[in-house]
Amino acid sequence: MLFPVHWTLFLGISSLTWTIAQAQPSPDILKRSFEERYVDTLDYKLPNNTIKLIGYKRIKVPAEEVTDFEDYYSKNYDEYQKVGSHFYDPITAELRIYFPVAAALLEHDGVLIEASDLGEFEIDHVKGDYAVVGRKKTDHVHGVEGNIIKDGIIYLAEKAYPERKMGKTYVYDFGYKTLHHHHSLDKRDESAKKGCLANHAGRNCSDTYNIHMGRCPDRHDMCMDYNGYFTKCVKADRTAHFIGSDCQVSLARGHCWNEVM
Repeated sequence: MLFPVHWTLFLGISSLTWTIAQAQPSPDILKRSFEERYVDTLDYKLPNNTIKLIGYKRIKVPAEEVTDFEDYYSKNYDEYQKVGSHFYDPITAELRIYFPVAAALLEHDGVLIEASDLGEFEIDHVKGDYAVVGRKKTDHVHGVEGNIIKDGIIYLAEKAYPERKMGKTYVYDFGYKTLHHHHSLDKRDESAKKGCLANHAGRNCSDTYNIHMGRCPDRHDMCMDYNGYFTKCVKADRTAHFIGSDCQVSLARGHCWNEVM
């Protein structure tokens, strides 16, 4: 039986399209590949055979913003890759910001042990389940509503267990970071009790850690999460302009991972 020319052509194109689609790595494989490269960018101080923790926060791109965000992200992709601490998954429309889990506390042989600012431990294994229970309270990190603060320790409401392991490096998902709230200390804004200013005792991360990426006039009463690349200094456009902002840089350095939002 002979197929009409147009049908034969269609089958050929369909087969080629399917083959190309099959050849493309899945977002999960791309994410794992990114994580492996990301670890190599960290300036670790301890040997490779010691325990290291990295984590990420997820930012959900609102459904009504996905098309514009992806168009914007694609056009500026090369510039965004210079940041090196984020991964965008188009399947879930989620932006992941990665960081060393600075000062993380793990249970080890019945006691709590603390990681360095790069999420490193001076041991090659943990006598426990590798769950991050929290971090110590400091002059800069006070904890937020949603944490359990007791005896100078900021406990997570729920322990964070490793999502996967790469050699001696453990990867943790610390949940969502919400950009679409006011980030102020206004008592009417419930989210203010769970984020940046609450965690830093009324100061934003820009002032707390002297992170001033510029591009917009400094604000001290809110989180500078909108002064990233190509910003127009409009708070409502924070999703598109989060990458490269003061807030993103602070998160990527591991300063804010205990925040609930």
